[in-house]
Amino acid sequence: MENFNNNYNNSNLKDIVHDLKTPITSIMGFIELLKQGSYDKKSTLEFYDIILEESQKLLRMVNNILYVCKGDSKYNNNICNLNIQIDKHVKELTPLARKRNIDIKINIRSKNIYVSIPEDKMSRILTNIIENAIKYNKEYGKIFIDVYEENEKVFVKIRDTGIGIPENEIGEVFNKYYRSSISKKLSVEGAGLGLAIANDIVREYNGSINVTSALNQYTEFIISFPISHMEK
Repeated sequence: MENFNNNYNNSNLKDIVHDLKTPITSIMGFIELLKQGSYDKKSTLEFYDIILEESQKLLRMVNNILYVCKGDSKYNNNICNLNIQIDKHVKELTPLARKRNIDIKINIRSKNIYVSIPEDKMSRILTNIIENAIKYNKEYGKIFIDVYEENEKVFVKIRDTGIGIPENEIGEVFNKYYRSSISKKLSVEGAGLGLAIANDIVREYNGSINVTSALNQYTEFIISFPISHMEK
């Protein structure tokens, strides 16, 4: 695996600092509101939910940055139950999806599917791609996650009904710090690290990842790994 370097230019640093500042500012703001006054139970719970959501967002961003800085590339033969991992990470990201009224539908065609990749690495792949499918979707949009086995491989198809990627930018989506021209125009938060990290891990563990997209219609990622016949 080719390790990332951590030679950030000023533009990259500015984007990253801005994206880190946004959830921190939100967390601080809602804590101040809770300190200043007395709110009914419903409002208080809503504030706590927002603080938790922003904290989780901040943690995901920090984990991505740490991954890049450390160049984490240790290979091992851990076995991962893909069904469990997908269910777990969809549940974790459901509050973010609900905030934008996005419906996530899962279709897993086999009871248990195992792949030879550590759970933390699979977690990073799924979180980064599903979170993108939420962030770059349209309000009241949908995300379809389809998992199936074919020719001794397992395929994970993640398709959204979002803003899409310009055709001339498709070849750049896995580049570090890439952010589409549309996402910049719409001021969608992100440092452009998630897909680069996902691609890096997939290829480290003998997998493949491909993307297709149509502007203002959809973006679809298809990830594949060799099936593991060993259970944990």
